[in-house]
Amino acid sequence: MATKGTGRHRSNVEINVLDSFELRSRRSIREAEKARLSRAARRAEKKQAKLLRELAAKQPIAPADPNKSNFLVRANRRIPFYAKRGFRNLITMSVASGMFATFALPAYAYDPDIAAMSRFTTTDAQALASASDTQNLTVAAVNTVKFSRGDYKNADADEIARQETLNRYRTFSGPTAEEYLANPPYSKLDGATILKVAAKYVGTPYVFGGSTPGGFDCSGYVAYVFAQFGMALPHSVHGQNRMGIFIKAEDAMPGDLVVFDDLSHDGIYAGNGNFYHSPRPGDTVKLAPIFTSNIHFVRLNTN
Repeated sequence: MATKGTGRHRSNVEINVLDSFELRSRRSIREAEKARLSRAARRAEKKQAKLLRELAAKQPIAPADPNKSNFLVRANRRIPFYAKRGFRNLITMSVASGMFATFALPAYAYDPDIAAMSRFTTTDAQALASASDTQNLTVAAVNTVKFSRGDYKNADADEIARQETLNRYRTFSGPTAEEYLANPPYSKLDGATILKVAAKYVGTPYVFGGSTPGGFDCSGYVAYVFAQFGMALPHSVHGQNRMGIFIKAEDAMPGDLVVFDDLSHDGIYAGNGNFYHSPRPGDTVKLAPIFTSNIHFVRLNTN
């Protein structure tokens, strides 16, 4: 009576594991041999084709026979334009030149000698924009405006004008009020001569604290004019207001001082309701109408 198979026995059929392994091994060996022969055959075909090409290249080309229509013509090999030596050399030189120029640019851009050859006296955009020909800056002007790499801003017209005014004031080399006091050019203090001297400085820009023709504030202008008559006036409205005597408006004469009641400003009376004065920042010395009634007149003592 048959029994139910277990393990390697199923339905009374015994399977020999070693025989099965042997069968599979033989099949794998045959398949590997076929693959090896196939690869060898392909290599042989390639080698044969290469030999045929070499033999064909070595054979001389026979002259064309007009009676025969079949003859061999060797085709010229066409080289792409990008593979030509001239094109490659051109590309190489272009790239090398561009890299050299890129590395050399910062050195030339800030080299003082190169800047001098280009006639630039500063690298500040504000200073360059301050003049129509960009060539009227002095050494003092360059030192006034500092250049900071990486710090860029738009040039402001008022700031440019202010810098130019300060540069002119700092580089002024003419006589000072102290020099005039030591040797005054005028010995007689009269109204006509005072107005003549005062008119010489019309157009001088306002500079806070200025006391020379490079730039005046209101009291610096008055002090500079009267220094040429040998009168030493303090550089302040308060001090000049105490240097003379108060007079009525109807008694005022050309050459008297016009002083604002709050002591914020003064000038030189020119008659007919006008006075010479240095008004404010951004303005210049001018002859103008007295624009307020809150004033009084001071006549300087000549003693």
